[in-house]
Amino acid sequence: MGGLILSDSRMLFPEIAPSRSEIQRLVVESLKAPNSRVYVDSSVLIHCYEMSRSACEELLAALDSLGEGVKVPMWCAKETWEHYRGLTSKRPLQKTAGLLNKRLSDFRNHSLRYVDERTFSDLSVEEYTNALEAAVTNLEQLVRRVEKIEPSHDAASARLIPFITDRALNSDMAGIYAEIQETGEARYTHEVPPGFGDGGTRNSQDGDDESDDAPVMKGKKRNRYGDLITWLEVLGDCQSSAAEHLIVLTRDNTKKDWAHNPERVTGDDGKLQLNGGLITLPLPMLVQEAKRRCNTVKAVHVISLELFTQIMRVSFGARVGNLARALQASSKSSRSAGPVDTASARAPQSAEGIGELRFGSVDMMFEPSEQEASLPIWQVLSDLKSDGWTIQNAAASRLPELIANASDVELKQIGRGLMSASNEDALGPVEMAVQIVEDNTLDPHTKANVIIGLLAETYFDENGEPKKPVAHPDIVASLFAHGNDAITRRAFEIVVSERLAPVKRLYLALPGEDVTDIRIEVITRAGQLVGIQANDKELLENNVPPTRQLPTAGATIPLNEVLGALAREFVVPGELLKVEGPSNFEVTIPERMGFLAWGPNTGEQLR
Repeated sequence: MGGLILSDSRMLFPEIAPSRSEIQRLVVESLKAPNSRVYVDSSVLIHCYEMSRSACEELLAALDSLGEGVKVPMWCAKETWEHYRGLTSKRPLQKTAGLLNKRLSDFRNHSLRYVDERTFSDLSVEEYTNALEAAVTNLEQLVRRVEKIEPSHDAASARLIPFITDRALNSDMAGIYAEIQETGEARYTHEVPPGFGDGGTRNSQDGDDESDDAPVMKGKKRNRYGDLITWLEVLGDCQSSAAEHLIVLTRDNTKKDWAHNPERVTGDDGKLQLNGGLITLPLPMLVQEAKRRCNTVKAVHVISLELFTQIMRVSFGARVGNLARALQASSKSSRSAGPVDTASARAPQSAEGIGELRFGSVDMMFEPSEQEASLPIWQVLSDLKSDGWTIQNAAASRLPELIANASDVELKQIGRGLMSASNEDALGPVEMAVQIVEDNTLDPHTKANVIIGLLAETYFDENGEPKKPVAHPDIVASLFAHGNDAITRRAFEIVVSERLAPVKRLYLALPGEDVTDIRIEVITRAGQLVGIQANDKELLENNVPPTRQLPTAGATIPLNEVLGALAREFVVPGELLKVEGPSNFEVTIPERMGFLAWGPNTGEQLR
């Protein structure tokens, strides 16, 4: 079993390459356990002020869905309140917008000074000037739209403060302060977690830590014991509540005084993958102390907000799309590096001259040879199938320089990798996939093979057999919009029209078909949702297992949110769902209502 002491108190040290899926399974089990405690760190709470209102709401709603076991240590509440009181920026983008506009103006003026007819082989001076003016004008317009935006700090507080108040621990703070007064310096001197990084490192004047002189501690001057206070609150609550599962949710998952970040983890295929900070493990001494002080505790987890978001989406059906986007917004690799390099690609071809396209079950099982696996393109493909947005986004950003010279096999695997990573809400792969599908300058043969990979990953399992499809909504919309493009239509035919023809009735709609609007009838009674039909076919049913429950079961939400969930579940563009009658109203979702069983191997026929 991968990981630290999670269920076996005899295991004190993490494996070199823990199993990703095993650790995620254990975290999910702990989150679902009735006697679990989830402690929200101040780094998570404070981040609510640095996200959109919708992202903040999704985070707190996901935590609310876990029930009364979610708690906020008093010290974290204090730090969050102090952060809110210190917020002064009314228009955080205004200064950056002013600098950007000046830089744009400088670039426009200076670049035109050096460009002449010999600068570009494919652009005249006039064409470059027109393109530059259009780009600068477009960016200036976007800047003007956001430069005066004021953060919704008050709105965040209106949602956040009641959340904290309802879940704050009633800790014995005086007792905790007394314990820290007695043991704090000794803990930090011996680097006992948590928080010894805030306490500083030992440095004697001559640089010899073993010197007889008293060591000089270099660290935080304020709140240097904050993490330790939080930890002692957590332990006190676990002891008084007889908790069996202790989970700390934090954004400080890179600090080495809380968690261990394995460089690599073992994937589902048994091979090593880069971790990228997604999987974190509590330091062994934290686990030992938790179990010593709280003899009911069986499992201890310190998890990142990224892992929490992905687990809530996959295992709890939570709507966290805006939260996932917000968490990736600060990543330098969250967007693709730019347009695909077509300079060395094949010459553009007509639909008739696109060349031969193939798709078979072998494309879903393909593995590179040992020699191929060391090539840059296969390293990128491996990263796309790794876990963690940081690695997946970085991999997508490298594709433009590699795709032009990729073979047909590699292009299909690129499509599969992009779709796989996109299904985990990684922004870079989503944007790269949509860019390829919609790029009219890309070599048609190249584009067609990537589309084959996107479609294959959506509709077929690893053995090449039809499966219940799954795909990111943005890519679904793009594939449906371009399913009948003359140049790449053949890609849709060989994957969708031909191979899925025998089971066509199992889908609401398929890309490449002559798709018409899907007629939606909503049935309610006294404001409560009773059912939804698509072209007279029932889409929902009651008393479904948790894996098929609607993400917002038990809540009252706008009908448009229900339609969005339907579009994602049945892998069709939301714009195809046309409600008969008014749609601007809210409905209450029964607690056990969810999607009907459908798709290949379910015995359900939709049409």
